[in-house]
Amino acid sequence: MKVWNLSAMQYMDSHYGHTRDILAIDAYSKDRVISCGMDRQCVFWKINEDQELLYGNPSHTIDTINVINNQFFVTGSSDNAIDLWSLNKKKPLFSLEGVHKGDSWVLSTANIRNSDLICSGSYDNQVMLYGFRKQKKDFQVLARLTELEGCINALKFSYARSGDMLTKNASMMLAVSHSKEERLGRWHVQPKAKEGITILKRKETS
Repeated sequence: MKVWNLSAMQYMDSHYGHTRDILAIDAYSKDRVISCGMDRQCVFWKINEDQELLYGNPSHTIDTINVINNQFFVTGSSDNAIDLWSLNKKKPLFSLEGVHKGDSWVLSTANIRNSDLICSGSYDNQVMLYGFRKQKKDFQVLARLTELEGCINALKFSYARSGDMLTKNASMMLAVSHSKEERLGRWHVQPKAKEGITILKRKETS
């Protein structure tokens, strides 16, 4: 993992922890990030201390990663599963399997930091929405957004903040990136799919 200084626009340092390609990365705090790779590991990087913590999953691949809050993070798998992790445990706390149709791969995940809302995308014409239950340490399916053709390679929430929390009346949008093939290969090509970004918006409530 390479670290860059955006103020000085220059390369700073390299850190080593994965044994194979890094597939996704998310920021935990200013000097701490967490990544996942083809080695079925997550690495929590303490950049200033030049230290790493390793988390492994023998059951599922680890293809996407998102920090939920200062205690939990979530990963998506090409085994069609969503896994919940705690920074205090080296293995997943909970796995939700068969989340997309058939044997579809989870290509992307996203969440709103410090909230209970998580989503995942694949190539089965839908985006899945999940609710994170902190007390039970699990997920539950909330909704399926259908008729989204193509490979959903990236998802990103945007919302009006009230501090760092998502409020009931907050305006929220979900950007969905879709294309004819996956971002890392051509395993499930969908030649008729349109390439672009679709914006889904939740209506504000009073």
